[in-house]
Amino acid sequence: MRIHSLIAAAFTLASAGCATSSADHAHASAAPNWISYACSDGQVIKASYPDTNTALVIIEGNTHTLHIAISADGARYIGDGWQWWTKGMSDGTLAPLAAGETIASATGVRCHAG
Repeated sequence: MRIHSLIAAAFTLASAGCATSSADHAHASAAPNWISYACSDGQVIKASYPDTNTALVIIEGNTHTLHIAISADGARYIGDGWQWWTKGMSDGTLAPLAAGETIASATGVRCHAG
């Protein structure tokens, strides 16, 4: 009888470790938190940071997935022909990447959240 109780307890503990709550699922599928940036050329872009290695950036209505890149200062993301370089969460610079570039040669436009 005692062996059956131990087996049942072990099974219950193992099952509990694999279970996820509905809150966990809700968090995983939660909508991104978008930050709007007004840029010096008049455009407004939006950015979201779903994790420390990724920025989602909406430029002219199209969403681009950019990935973290080496930076001496701030956080720099590249991908889909764009470079998005932020200094804190309120200032950034958006620049196009020419073919083969990993660091934009174009000056880009300055953008400010708010």
